Amino acid sequence: MEQMSRNLAFQLKKIRQQRQWSLDEVAKTTGVSKAQLAQIEKGEANPTVSTIWKIAAGLRISFSSLLQPPTAHFMKYSSENAPYVDEDDGRYRVYSLIPYSPERGWELYKVEMKPGALRKSEAHTEGVEETITVIQGQAIIATESMLETLEEGDTLVFSGHQPHEYRNASNDVTILHLILQYK
Repeated sequence: MEQMSRNLAFQLKKIRQQRQWSLDEVAKTTGVSKAQLAQIEKGEANPTVSTIWKIAAGLRISFSSLLQPPTAHFMKYSSENAPYVDEDDGRYRVYSLIPYSPERGWELYKVEMKPGALRKSEAHTEGVEETITVIQGQAIIATESMLETLEEGDTLVFSGHQPHEYRNASNDVTILHLILQYK
């Protein structure tokens, strides 16, 4: 968690400085308070997944770009060293495995959900597509118009620009791979 906080602090400050924005401007754009943004930039806060999503959406950048250290031309990604954030009392944890880059147009996450975990996600920006593959366990994915139960090995593709949720209703840990593609 400490590494994630350092990465988030570095990336947020770098983006803000590149745009020559004040903390007030970032707060207005993201809906996150100036005080909380200042704490995040200092590495003194552990924001929720929802707060990081608000920052990413407000700045019109990918979620994973806020969690990654600066990258080189060639990178090996390991889930053991991947930055992560958790919520739902630690029952939902998301690891940023491969960060977004404009050349790829997508980012890859590993999601671990303990029994009973629930993640309600706000709508992403128009054109975001989610691809979810169940690596282990079972997951229920729901939107207003869809309810799908996915078993190990199943993959679901859907539009992420609508509110949606992931749920682990089983008694076992569920592991998902999640690709967010930006069109």
